[in-house]
Amino acid sequence: MQARLITLEGIDGVGKTTHIAHLVGYLSAQDLPVTTYREPGATPLGEELRQILKHGPPRSPLAELLLFAAARAELVSSRVKPDLTAGTWVILDRFTESTLAYQGALGAIPEKVLRAVCKAATAGLVPDLTLWLDLEPQQAFSRRYPLAGVLDAQNGGAQAATELDAIEQRSLGYFTRVRERYLAMHEAEPERVLRIDASGSVEETAAKIRKAVTKKLKSWNKRD
Repeated sequence: MQARLITLEGIDGVGKTTHIAHLVGYLSAQDLPVTTYREPGATPLGEELRQILKHGPPRSPLAELLLFAAARAELVSSRVKPDLTAGTWVILDRFTESTLAYQGALGAIPEKVLRAVCKAATAGLVPDLTLWLDLEPQQAFSRRYPLAGVLDAQNGGAQAATELDAIEQRSLGYFTRVRERYLAMHEAEPERVLRIDASGSVEETAAKIRKAVTKKLKSWNKRD
C-alpha cells in the first residue's frame, strides 16, 4: 500500500501526543512502516524555532506565521517527503491546519495570505487524513493542567501555577476561535478532516481513532 501522511490536530490538551503513540502502535501492528514528527520541531532548525515560538520575545502575527512556515518547510523537505517517497508512513503532531486555525484565529492576516504561505511551506503537500481531536477549551486546559489553575472569568485568561508558553497564555476567547476554525475546516472537507470527539476517556478516544483509520485503510487499499 502507498505510504500516507496522517496528521493529528486540536487545541493543546486534547491528547495528541498520547494518541499518536497509540496510532503508531496500531499501524505498526498492520505491518506498515511508520514514523512520527512534531511541529514545530523534528529538525535542528525546527527545534530552534520551537523554542523561539514558545518562549521567545513577543512578535507580530506575520512574523509568527513565517517562523512556523520556516520550521515546516525544513521538516517537509528534509524528513516528510523523503520518508513518504521511501514508503514510510508519516504521522505529524500538527501541520497546515494548525496554522490556519491558530494564526487565523488572531484575525490579523488575510486568509489568502495564510493559505499561500502554507502552500509554499509544504510545497503543496496535503495530508491524506487529518484527525481533529475536538474538545471544549475549558476541558482541554483542565486536562493539561489539572492542579494548576482556573479560568479567570474577568479577563478570559488561563491562570496557572505551571508556566505557560507564549501561545498557551492567550485568552479563552482565542482558543474558542481556534476551535471554530477547526470546525470550519472539517465542514469544508469532512472526508479528509475527520472530527474525533475527545471528551471521553483515553480508551474511548483511541477506539474512535482506530475505527476511523481502519475505514480509511480499507479505502486506500482498494484504491491502490
